[in-house]
Amino acid sequence: MKIEQRMDIDMVWVDDAPKNEPTNILVYHQEEHGGATAMAGKALIGKETPIAKVYSKLMTVPAINYMPSPLWPEYRIYETRSMDGQRWFVIRIPRCHPVEITMSDRHNVNNWLYTYPIVRDIILVLNQYGARSLTYMTADLFSIHDEFKGYGRIKHGHLGVFNFNNIEEEVLEYFGDKRSEHGSDFALTPNVWIWCNTFANFNPHGFSRVLLAASSPQFVDLDAADTLLNYIQNHYHLPYDENLLNQFASQLEAATDLSLVKIDLEDEQDEFEFGEFTP
Repeated sequence: MKIEQRMDIDMVWVDDAPKNEPTNILVYHQEEHGGATAMAGKALIGKETPIAKVYSKLMTVPAINYMPSPLWPEYRIYETRSMDGQRWFVIRIPRCHPVEITMSDRHNVNNWLYTYPIVRDIILVLNQYGARSLTYMTADLFSIHDEFKGYGRIKHGHLGVFNFNNIEEEVLEYFGDKRSEHGSDFALTPNVWIWCNTFANFNPHGFSRVLLAASSPQFVDLDAADTLLNYIQNHYHLPYDENLLNQFASQLEAATDLSLVKIDLEDEQDEFEFGEFTP
C-alpha cells in the first residue's frame, strides 16, 4: 500500500503505485438519473477491483451508513486495457455535491468550492503516472426539465461529443459510425465541466472531452448505456462485459426502493443511492 497526499485529497494505492506509462482516463458518476453511466461503467470495469481509493474532507458523504453492506464514501480508480494494449484508469464517483436544477446564479454557488480542489489534486497525482487524456461519460441530464427547454437535446441512439481543448468547436453528434455537426448548445452539470476544464489546463497533454448520452424520465436507461459502450468500443477499443451489463440492468429494473439500490454481482456487492434526479 502507498498513500499520496495533496492539499485536499488522500490517494490510497491498494498495492504499489503504478508505473509511469501513457494513460487515458475515463470518469463517470454512478448516481446519474437513468443509470446509463452506472451500467456502462460497471460493464467496462468488469470484475476488476480498485487499484486506488481517493478520500477528501470536501466529498459529499451520507451521515448514515449500513451493515453488513456499508456505502463507501471514496472515489475509486480501476485499471483496464484497451484491445490495443493502452492503459486506462476508470474513475468511479459515488456521489457529487448536490445540484439544483436551475440556471439561476443564486443557486449552486458551492459546487466549484467542493469539486475543483478534489479534481485538481487527482489530476496532479495521475499526471505523475502518464495521464494524457480524459473523457467524462455522462447523460444529457438537464434536457428533460422545463427550465432548459431552449438548449439542445440528445436523441436516443445518438451521442454528443465535445472537445474542451477547442471551445470554438461545435458539439458533434454521432449516430453509429456516422458523424454530423450539431449546432445546439447543451447544458452540463458542474462535475462534468469542472473535470474537463481542469484536466485541459493542468495536464501537459490536456486532451479532454465529454461523451453526452441521451436522457429520459426512465429509471433504467439501457439504451443510453448501450450507445455509450458502442462508441467507447468503436473509438477507444475498450472491451466491456455484456453479460454483466444485462445482469446489472435487470437488477436495477427489479428494484422496488428507488432511493436505495443494492446490487450483488458475484464476488462484489455494490450499494448506492439512486434517486429520481441526481446530476
